[in-house]
Amino acid sequence: MSDLSHPPMNVADWSTVQPHVEALLAAPLDEAAVDGWLRQWNALAETLAEAEAQIYRDVTENTADAAAEQRFEHFVREIEPQVQVAEQALKQRLLAVEGYQPGEDTALLLRRFRNEAQLFRAENVPLESELALLSNQYNKIVGGMSVAWQGEELTLPQANSRLQEPDRAAREALWRKIMQRYLAARDAIDELYLKMLPLRRQSATNADFETYRALRWQQLARFDYTPDDAFTFHDAIEHEVVPLATQLYQKLADRLGIDGLRPWDTEADPYGEPLRPFSAATELEAGGQRIFDQVDPVLAGYFRAMQDGYLDLASRAHKAPGAYCNVFPVSAKPYIFMSAVGTHNDVTTLLHEGGHAFHYMESLRQPLLWNQNAPMEFCEVASMSMELLSAPYLAAEQGGFYSEAEARRAYADQLRKIVLFLPYMAVVDRFQHWVYTEAPAELTPADLDRTWAGLWDRYLPGIDYRDLQAEKESGWQRKGHIFEAPFYYIEYGLAQLGALQVWRNALADQTQAVADYRAALALGYTRSLPELFAAAGARFAFDRQTVGELMALVAEQLALLEA
Repeated sequence: MSDLSHPPMNVADWSTVQPHVEALLAAPLDEAAVDGWLRQWNALAETLAEAEAQIYRDVTENTADAAAEQRFEHFVREIEPQVQVAEQALKQRLLAVEGYQPGEDTALLLRRFRNEAQLFRAENVPLESELALLSNQYNKIVGGMSVAWQGEELTLPQANSRLQEPDRAAREALWRKIMQRYLAARDAIDELYLKMLPLRRQSATNADFETYRALRWQQLARFDYTPDDAFTFHDAIEHEVVPLATQLYQKLADRLGIDGLRPWDTEADPYGEPLRPFSAATELEAGGQRIFDQVDPVLAGYFRAMQDGYLDLASRAHKAPGAYCNVFPVSAKPYIFMSAVGTHNDVTTLLHEGGHAFHYMESLRQPLLWNQNAPMEFCEVASMSMELLSAPYLAAEQGGFYSEAEARRAYADQLRKIVLFLPYMAVVDRFQHWVYTEAPAELTPADLDRTWAGLWDRYLPGIDYRDLQAEKESGWQRKGHIFEAPFYYIEYGLAQLGALQVWRNALADQTQAVADYRAALALGYTRSLPELFAAAGARFAFDRQTVGELMALVAEQLALLEA
């Protein structure tokens, strides 16, 4: 089999990659040779993944970089389709080996490979390339948005951070400016999404699925729960979370001294001035390091190693929206991308993405790339649990950013945001169920807007949107997952239930909870979703009773923090 340096490989030139694929396909392969053959394929997969991670990093760090966009488009159009075809051939080669009995650590990998091989259709490869390019167009539209405010040109993350300010009239004026900026792009975003829908529907037809949801469920390897289970979760949220969320919104309105909560009030700080934990991204980085030092010295070491070029934390113009953690498997380094502007939300984001980074580093105990990290539902347990495991160390005396009183505020804010997020998650997820299984074939922007608005009224009744119909009904356009990662959102909700259970354990024994957390991360993708939850000290469940018990605990702890 081939050595990746002979002949030398340039990932941007498939003709230099193909010989390595052909060597793997031509190599003798029987039961005894599988493990060595997999290691060779793994080395090739790591090289390709590292190159893709760098290309995506470049295009998101500067959406105005024409050269980076050209590299991205070349990879998506010319290289990624070849990678998919090659991977399909290699999977089929492996699955055809007679007598091979996978061990415990590779049984799930073989199941995933078999599932992916069954889903592969050559005619879907160009569709997926086109969808990736359209997703990048969404990033360009939103990443290029800014608003003029009080003599400054603010990026959207910077503008949104100002919505915590105590001056209600100023908040409303800024919120309306942000909405005007989005609404100015409304037709363009509608057009973009309506280009995506037929491509996704066609990919489902090509793969012999009745709906895109059915295809996507298999693509996401959701072996442990069904679409009906998603509706069970929505039901639990509606009955066990929405009432508590509505109470929290009313409590915020009362503290602000207003009759009802308007959309420009939802981020307002009920204590007056918002928390200002840092002024420069370097301070955020240093504070994050101190907090991780308190959580666990090994995890802290992982973060320290990332400070050599694997953190991009500051907000700036032409930076793609959102935050993410990616991995560079050849370098064996995770990378965190975000747009910090000096708020507590930025602290939470860094802790969250830090959890993803730690997950990757712990899972490096698994030698195969495909067995690192985990199902996405558990990847988000890793990140969300880290937010809560870090909460005891938010005070400066514990290594964090705040006075004791401010730390209690920040901790309470974290718990409130969990409650308030879950109904929104249900809206995003249920909206997509409708789009891909119930919506008419000739879907219009008006249909999308009407459905989103109806779900919003059902799950978020505590926010008053009177006279703001356009802003409410176009809210789906402001959720990038709907464009870039369809159906990838319920993971956050399911994971939040897991993280709350890890936190519940930590309230009794922080040291043991962290140890269980790390042990679960180290399993990587070698165990099922229920088994990974169990290893972390949690149960994979999302019924009314489970959700209700966790909401009761959150309400109890909020009362203590706010006393």
